[in-house]
Amino acid sequence: MRQVTRSSPQQLSVSATLDLQSVERELSELWKQNTGATDVEEDGAVMRARVLNLMVYVAVEEALEEVNELLGEISSAHPCRVIIMFAGREEADQDIEMFVSAHCVSSSGAGGKNLCGEQVTLKARGRFAVELPSAAVPLLVPDLPVFLWWRDAPRLDDQTFSTLTRASDRVIIDSVAFRRPYDDVLALVALLGRRKREQAAISDLNWARLTGWRTLLASFYDVEEYRAALSLINHVRIEYVPHDNAPEAIAAKALILAGWLASRLGWSIAPAQSLMKNGEGAQEVAAEKDGRQILIEFAAVERRAEMQGWIARIELSAEASASPSKFVVLRSKDGRYLETQVSGAGETLSSRALLGGDKSEAELLACELEIISHDRIYEEAISVAARMLGAK
Repeated sequence: MRQVTRSSPQQLSVSATLDLQSVERELSELWKQNTGATDVEEDGAVMRARVLNLMVYVAVEEALEEVNELLGEISSAHPCRVIIMFAGREEADQDIEMFVSAHCVSSSGAGGKNLCGEQVTLKARGRFAVELPSAAVPLLVPDLPVFLWWRDAPRLDDQTFSTLTRASDRVIIDSVAFRRPYDDVLALVALLGRRKREQAAISDLNWARLTGWRTLLASFYDVEEYRAALSLINHVRIEYVPHDNAPEAIAAKALILAGWLASRLGWSIAPAQSLMKNGEGAQEVAAEKDGRQILIEFAAVERRAEMQGWIARIELSAEASASPSKFVVLRSKDGRYLETQVSGAGETLSSRALLGGDKSEAELLACELEIISHDRIYEEAISVAARMLGAK
């Protein structure tokens, strides 16, 4: 049984020149106080446990408590130095404030050590918000991987974002928060190109949420008797729940899933092609493979408010095929299950339901903290999605 304890944040003064030694001394004292140890290296008392650096950027002060709770869930698997930055860009000017705290994971087993990590919280408002990277980057522990979790609407062309990404090995964003999905997808493709040259990598929690969908779609190809029909697919329909951020735009998750499907199956999007509305109000784009035309259609549907940005259903159709001819993955109305259906000649040939609720944000983040390398499949999916939007 593991229990996470957190010390009360203690404020440190921030001078014009950041005093790193005073920060380290304060953190050492917090470890002693949090565990009752007189020596931070004392066997059986407390062990410094830092396997990575995690910088977290938030733009809403209420998000700080949410982040603290999430970090408590992942600290046992990923003990780290956490540097949280709060940027109140639209607030009255206030210079950087610094708070330090320690969090320890204790084991109830005999002889177990207390594994302690540390957290530095930096707060700045107004014109001082842009100075947060200059305070955060020097606090990173050398020779450990650096992750940046940008927990805000991605500002992919923002100077603060650029400065922090240059200091990072992996950048974690969430495209579900895109305010301008089309512009932001195009900007993300440009960013991926720059990051690849600079050896940093991009993670997208929205991509991780698609794991179940991708697994079930790929499973159709594992069935030998389905492959002939799957090779003749000429219509894909993706139904999604619009997001209040941009109700007229296709949800980023739907675009990414379509990009993944097209990139894995070798479908090309002609340079002259881009999304167009059809007579039913859905948006569609044409793809091609070996002279075969494939129509990819995106249709908005209504669901519960908490399902904004989610995919509701995807159907692959092969109209020229003998039975089976339709392959479907859909989310149950309550959002808890993903269901698959294979049908043809007016009847359902097979169906099954799997527990398919999205993982929590903490679970998604914990998985991303295990990966540093580039995700080539994600990058290709985003690139194809950008071509659907008319990018050259």
